[in-house]
Amino acid sequence: MSGKTRKYVIVPEDNVFNEGMETASFRLFRSMHQRLFGGRGASIASSAAQGAEAGDLSPTRPPLRILETEAGRIRLIDSIGEDEASLVRMTPEQAFILQRAYPGLRIRPELRLYPLRFGQVNIIRQQAKPTAFRSEKELALRCVDAASGKPIAGAQVVVVLNRRRGFGISDVRTDAQGCFRTALPAGQTRIDAIICAPLAGYWPGGVQDVEVAPQGVTEVELPVPPIADDFPDALARMVAPSGKGDGEGIKVAVIDTGVDPAPGLNLVKGLNTTGTEPADEWFGNGTGHGTHVAGIIARVAPKVALHAYRVFEKGDGGASEFAIARAIRQAVEDGCDIINMSLGQSSEPISISREVRRARALGVVCVAATGNDGMAPVSYPARSAAVLGVSAGGVLDAWPEGAITARNIAADPAPVGERFFASFSNIGPEVDFIGPGVGIISWVDDTSKGVMDGTSMACPAVAGLIARLLSRTPGLLSAERNQQRSDDIIRMANEHARPIGFGKEYEGAGLIE
Repeated sequence: MSGKTRKYVIVPEDNVFNEGMETASFRLFRSMHQRLFGGRGASIASSAAQGAEAGDLSPTRPPLRILETEAGRIRLIDSIGEDEASLVRMTPEQAFILQRAYPGLRIRPELRLYPLRFGQVNIIRQQAKPTAFRSEKELALRCVDAASGKPIAGAQVVVVLNRRRGFGISDVRTDAQGCFRTALPAGQTRIDAIICAPLAGYWPGGVQDVEVAPQGVTEVELPVPPIADDFPDALARMVAPSGKGDGEGIKVAVIDTGVDPAPGLNLVKGLNTTGTEPADEWFGNGTGHGTHVAGIIARVAPKVALHAYRVFEKGDGGASEFAIARAIRQAVEDGCDIINMSLGQSSEPISISREVRRARALGVVCVAATGNDGMAPVSYPARSAAVLGVSAGGVLDAWPEGAITARNIAADPAPVGERFFASFSNIGPEVDFIGPGVGIISWVDDTSKGVMDGTSMACPAVAGLIARLLSRTPGLLSAERNQQRSDDIIRMANEHARPIGFGKEYEGAGLIE
């Protein structure tokens, strides 16, 4: 059957009402696994981990196999395990035929998930093309250190030409002299916002409502405030200081872009589950996101044992659904108590949904960010009933002068005292807790700290708070690993949560204290 192929995920429907009955759908599923692994029952995730421990650092996917089906020949790529999610390559027409021949299976295109840091991808939805402006108007921007006046090279720049449309310029950086230059539309009279956001060492600086010169060059020098070592950010002001031993004995999985060995991070294990990179390449992929997330967990529960599972390849902004499903499976097998997922996607990734249900049934609590789409519905996997969804809030004026962080304050719901709801945070009945996610300081590599916003940052704060509580409850920590254990951990978290006053769709049970 000809046509362009793509990757599909296939999972069996749960068969709880006919336990022990083997349907035609299950027989096809089992034949896929036997074709891939010759009947061996080991999961791909455990094979990857065993290979890494034995010194085999090659990508861990098995050789490609072909299976004859009613829809023709399909290519088998990977499987989580026997009777578990499988990854295949076939045409959309083959997927259509196969789904109807085997209604006991769920067959969906493989999805990609993205880090849930609030940034340029959320601000600029429609990219401008400066080369098409045919205008003599230009913007000449220079970003400098607010303390020393020195130029800041390599800083990310966002130019918001029309905030309402999300129209502007991003994916650009300052040069060695801290400068960035671009043409402007001939009819542009004002620029809604200009943002300079270095990855490390600084707060995001910015200026709003910039008047554009009637002709020629509009020059803007933007002072960017450096990070002070003792600055009390929103995390410091919303979460009580950690106690001696907080997090002791707790294993927390960070499924993300990888984690660098920064000071204070108790990194005990790591694995790359992308299937395309060596299994031991689990340090950060250069974006700083996973290291920032791990640093937040360590700030809240410093004794936690961190397990880093890298699912984002170097230079790739998205992660495959299957890489994440493998990481969840491995985290459960490695004995993790809590799994942090600061990533998301608006559609349901069926292999991840299956793995988080399994994790919950085996006593593991999964925590995920709700998303940064401006109070849109909660993203997956946070939308799953088996996952705790975390929204983001902040503290008024918990940033230095010159930072543009205040643009994230929601007007509705209005601030309660000094606390506010983040305007970017997604909402809905799936929100379980709220955490500090605006202007959060943490490590971005093994030597430098940076500031990030997003439900990505609120999520690990809540994961850390749950780890803190669990370490103080040894009886629950040592309980049999089943759904009763995970239910009891979540019940304990709810008992320690206090509402801020935004409403349940915004904050769930509130902030864990």
